[in-house]
Amino acid sequence: MAKLIMLLAKGPGRPDGDIDDRLTVRLALNQQGQIDPYAYDNDPIPWLAMRERPGMQDKHSELIRLDDGWALQSMVSEDDPLWTFEGHVFRPGDLVRLRRPDGEDLLFRIVASTRD
Repeated sequence: MAKLIMLLAKGPGRPDGDIDDRLTVRLALNQQGQIDPYAYDNDPIPWLAMRERPGMQDKHSELIRLDDGWALQSMVSEDDPLWTFEGHVFRPGDLVRLRRPDGEDLLFRIVASTRD
């Protein structure tokens, strides 16, 4: 399993990003640095994510598999809208797109990847 730490690189109202806006995600990656769907299907433990922003309550979510990709689902309520989670390769320096339910995109840059 890997733990990715990402910082906001660009978002609505923050064209230069915000290094205090952090997203942490636990997931399994294959040798090419892509999300491993086989590991997801066989892992009994949810793949959790947390977004931290100063002055805001931390948002806890779970990375879930969709027919056409991946999304973050709120841990508060399954009725909350999904945030799509997109990336090609998940290595430090690469970008991850998080799409809000209203369609606006946030780009996060991976700054660290650790194995647990």
